Amino acid sequence: MRMPQRMVIVLIFIVIFALAGFTIYNFYAMQQQQETLVIYTYESLLEWGDNPEAVRDAVFGEFARRYNVNVTVIRFSDARSALLRLIEEKDNPRADIIIGLDDILVLEAINAGVLEPYTPQNLSLIREDLVNALDPDHYVVPYDFGLIALVYDSAYVNSTTYPELPNINFTTLLNKTYRQQLIVEDPTQSSTGLSFLLWQIAVYEKILHKNWTEWWTAIKDDVMVAASWGDAYDAFLNPSIGRHIVVSYGTDGAYSYYFYNSTQYAAVITHEKGPISWLQIEGIGLVKNAKHPELAKLFIEWFLSNEVQQYIALNNWMYPANEHVPLPDAYKYAIDPTNVTIANTLISKEEIESELQTWLRQWLEIMGG
Repeated sequence: MRMPQRMVIVLIFIVIFALAGFTIYNFYAMQQQQETLVIYTYESLLEWGDNPEAVRDAVFGEFARRYNVNVTVIRFSDARSALLRLIEEKDNPRADIIIGLDDILVLEAINAGVLEPYTPQNLSLIREDLVNALDPDHYVVPYDFGLIALVYDSAYVNSTTYPELPNINFTTLLNKTYRQQLIVEDPTQSSTGLSFLLWQIAVYEKILHKNWTEWWTAIKDDVMVAASWGDAYDAFLNPSIGRHIVVSYGTDGAYSYYFYNSTQYAAVITHEKGPISWLQIEGIGLVKNAKHPELAKLFIEWFLSNEVQQYIALNNWMYPANEHVPLPDAYKYAIDPTNVTIANTLISKEEIESELQTWLRQWLEIMGG
């Protein structure tokens, strides 16, 4: 049976979107044409809980119903991919909001001129130290935070087979047995990978006083590089690939305990003169020249509220930035950032701004990108 021309056009658009590497969710308040709020974010936002569909409805669908609007959520493979699309569309932005820019990506976003500062009325709900660390000018406002960590499958990697655990360091990771197990994310594409790179640079340059490129040169032939955090974690969970250490987050131990009632997937950070890691703070921001700025501001307020922040810990597996939201019991198995030296303090934002593109270019040259 021949399909109507309109249906053919719709199917063509669906195929194009699928090939472009992002997913679209639409949340309709009513069945009539209304204003549409467009949100760009990364694919895993609030997708790792017991019932992602229900959480999507509670967050995006509920906002659509409350304000009688449509909400379209476009998910990219990573937050940096979403930002790059935003930069491409700078002269005619499609998105009203971007969710997922961390303390590094926000520098790129501000320099590109794609964000508009906004101070939410309920900003007092958010930890002040996070606001100042992420962006004191409020181009983005924190909604969650967590430590970058090395997560390992203890069924394969444990203190018997790898006696250095849990007190490993970047020198330990140079051992062939470790680097052949390791999966990292591409820092030119992934915000997780970028945070890991900066963690490694901070340790090598500021603590060990060595050239940071030496480490990557030593491991390049053995390490596996994935395009995104999602790709890396999929590979980590795939036993046929046979790699059992992945760059992820310090809350993964809580995830393992919550879903499997075990600590099979355990998180560790490196110990160079004490425990140290990179703190990733993620923020939500208003797109400059957004078509629906007032709706976007309302959504930012909504996203920081207790009603939404209650879903962060068990669905995004990060610490909620709203300090009035209690943590679930499973978080006793997460790495508490307050007990760790934060590597971010070793590299100033000014140094990152001036050197980041050079670092990324050097990384690509070493890894053969």
